[in-house]
Amino acid sequence: MNVLLVAKLSNQTLTENILSPLLKSSYVDHVYVLRDFPGDMIDGKVTYLSPEKVSESRIRHIRKVVAGVRYCSKYKIDVIIGVLNTPHGYIGKAIGAMMNIPYIHITIAGHREFWLGGKIRERVNLAVFRKARIITVTGQQTLAYLVSKGFDADRIVVLPNLPNQAFMDSNMQEEGERKYDIVSFSRIDKNKNIGLLLRAVSRIKNECSVKLIVAGDGEELDNLKRMAKELAIGEYIDFVGYISDLEDKLRIYRNSRIFVSCSKGEGFPVSLLEAMSCGCVPVVSNVGDIVDVIRHGTNGFVFNDVDSEMELAGCLMRLLSDKELVDKTSREARKIVESISVEGNAGIWDNVFARITARQ
Repeated sequence: MNVLLVAKLSNQTLTENILSPLLKSSYVDHVYVLRDFPGDMIDGKVTYLSPEKVSESRIRHIRKVVAGVRYCSKYKIDVIIGVLNTPHGYIGKAIGAMMNIPYIHITIAGHREFWLGGKIRERVNLAVFRKARIITVTGQQTLAYLVSKGFDADRIVVLPNLPNQAFMDSNMQEEGERKYDIVSFSRIDKNKNIGLLLRAVSRIKNECSVKLIVAGDGEELDNLKRMAKELAIGEYIDFVGYISDLEDKLRIYRNSRIFVSCSKGEGFPVSLLEAMSCGCVPVVSNVGDIVDVIRHGTNGFVFNDVDSEMELAGCLMRLLSDKELVDKTSREARKIVESISVEGNAGIWDNVFARITARQ
């Protein structure tokens, strides 16, 4: 089976989360990746197709559809996969409709992919992707949302996100005392809501010893630094900026006891899986598919209020005042590596492709 994959994504996310399990599927002969730029050459079964760029984005996307139609004929494409709604999902869906080739849609940001942008955008997104042959989601909340919007449950497949294999293989036997009590690892924007964490730290700083590391950058970073000064918690926080190096990521997680996500909207962030794989105790907001893997009080903690810091502060105080609880929950969090794998996702793809070929 020859696959046309329409996606942007970073090279790391594309390789780890999409290509690696696809290439292990027994059905896949070759994957042709349609994107604006080439990527990592991880396998002889992957070819990057990059149409000539033009300055106007709308024209570029139209050219990509035209190029995709041509590539379908040239490379005898059997199935098209699009990742995220806009624009690559639309591009892949258009190519599939024009060439009468089955289209599979991958959602990786949860149900917010559909409704972010308002009601009109939501209705259009739902109408377009309801016609996909298969749609993959990262968890049960997104599945339930799509079913509530009229999607056929038989066409929806749960396909969990995956971290880099280095996190799955992380050797916790080498672990020593952890330098940081709390880690936040994400893009720093309003949706990530990291200011809530800073306010929670301000609440508990006089009750227990706390040291926070914030990794990431974005438009809210300067505001966070100002907030830290205003709350007089600068001495408790290390802002380390964007971290891309794999070993640096591993070192930060291994040096942290608790991973916090305060997002107002999420899919199934890879950072959560990375943190749990390294034994960080997850404390996460109850949004999107992020809570699919958290059993509250067993392998992590879930809080509901993303506007007031009191509930989050309570979770943090409970953990920071009880080392035995942290150690026990950390061991349970680490077990995430037993339930997700490249091979497991490859098996899911085998089932998807079997259903596609059975209908042809």
